[in-house]
Amino acid sequence: MKKPNNKPLGIRNNNPGNLEWGSPWQGLRPDAERTDPRFCQFTDPIYGVRAIAMTLITYQDKRKAKDGSKIDELREFIERWAPDSENDVAAYTNHVNTFLRNAGVHENVIDVHNYNHLRPLVEGIIRHENGKGPLVNNNGWYSDDVIDEGLRRAGVTKNRQSRPEVIAAAAVGTGGAADVVNVASGFFGSWNSAGVDITSGEVVRIVFGVGTVLLAGWIAYNQYKRNKLSEA
Repeated sequence: MKKPNNKPLGIRNNNPGNLEWGSPWQGLRPDAERTDPRFCQFTDPIYGVRAIAMTLITYQDKRKAKDGSKIDELREFIERWAPDSENDVAAYTNHVNTFLRNAGVHENVIDVHNYNHLRPLVEGIIRHENGKGPLVNNNGWYSDDVIDEGLRRAGVTKNRQSRPEVIAAAAVGTGGAADVVNVASGFFGSWNSAGVDITSGEVVRIVFGVGTVLLAGWIAYNQYKRNKLSEA
């Protein structure tokens, strides 16, 4: 007689964030293998972790909080993730906040492009959605390697602490095109040496975005120099 699967639904679906169907996520089960009409089902939990991270990044980069501001505070992330129509937002926020504090994150502003912020945020969501798992670590259900690989596939690693616009600003401030190239080369070179797959789709997207920002910064810097010369 087959034993019943007592794992939480999110764990059974390899979807620890309990994301609903709708987005064309990487790693979804083929249509013929889907058994849950509401929640996404992934072929591997790494894809489910990646989907959580990508959703949080999208919130910060492309969505707005209730007051129209950028989403960069924990409660704003949770309000978007788990609307109060179905969830106790205050309890959810307080629970996830314990993971951030335990990880040494005490700032009000959360930067989900920073591994040190994103990781405990993802772990807290996994724990709140699925309860305490059998593994003895912070997230409770998955090993550190599974969490880190999911974040890596979302473009965030331990070695990536600076956002693209910061790099662009540093390059432009130090002297034009040559510095832009040097900073960008060092940035992506450090990814490569750290074992990041710079040919993956997510990394290619990031590289394209950074290149666009760097080019725009260089053009703006040269325009500024020309204006200064014309005023002299």
